[in-house]
Amino acid sequence: MELMVTVIVLGVVAFVAIMYVRTVVVKPEQVMEWEQGLLFANGRYVRTLGPGRYWLVKAVMGEELVAVDTRLTSLAVPAQEVLTKDKLAVRVTLIAQYRVADAKAAHLKAQSFGVLIYEELQLALRGLVGAYTLDGLFETKEALSTRLTELAAPRLAELGVELRACGVKDVVLPGDLKGIYTKAAEAEKLAQAALVTAREELAAARCQANTAKLIAENPVILRLKELQTLAELAKKPGNSTVVLAAGGEPSLKLK
Repeated sequence: MELMVTVIVLGVVAFVAIMYVRTVVVKPEQVMEWEQGLLFANGRYVRTLGPGRYWLVKAVMGEELVAVDTRLTSLAVPAQEVLTKDKLAVRVTLIAQYRVADAKAAHLKAQSFGVLIYEELQLALRGLVGAYTLDGLFETKEALSTRLTELAAPRLAELGVELRACGVKDVVLPGDLKGIYTKAAEAEKLAQAALVTAREELAAARCQANTAKLIAENPVILRLKELQTLAELAKKPGNSTVVLAAGGEPSLKLK
């Protein structure tokens, strides 16, 4: 009985000792395939760990692991009200794609690199939009996206962040300006339609004038047209009466 009690006590002591070691002395940590692990000892950076399972010595060495996600991430910058060069307020929405290329720099140089990305894009956007008039902004929307990437990418690279793409999603006008631009667009479309109609009418008039000049110079052409018309009428069923102009052939009845 005493042996059994001793074995039980030793088992309990061993279990407690193992749990103490696992929770206080060492701790298992795992770095996933899409992460970079930053190993710290007593608050100091030691090295960057790749994917795998690690045992950290918490007692004495004070080892800790910070896992940083390196997958491609999308960031939406909500509509920002920005003044154009001609002092008109527009609301611009951005979409950016980035990934952490250097986990050490991203974690050590910025308290929150996500916030800094957001702010950096805002500053770049305000600077660029302020250099364009409202009309120029709509004309260079694609170029604006490229310039945003070129301006923000070097700064973010210093933080260990790779900016893959940055684009202008929407440019929203205030209600009064939207109505003005809608009316202007409608007027432009109407003017274009009227111009096309005028060109077609002018072309038709020129064609008729050329035909009249050709007939005047060659009366036989008119006679051929008359005969062609008579032939077409003769093909139609029923009775038809054709009266030629003065100087032409006598009236004919086609049955």
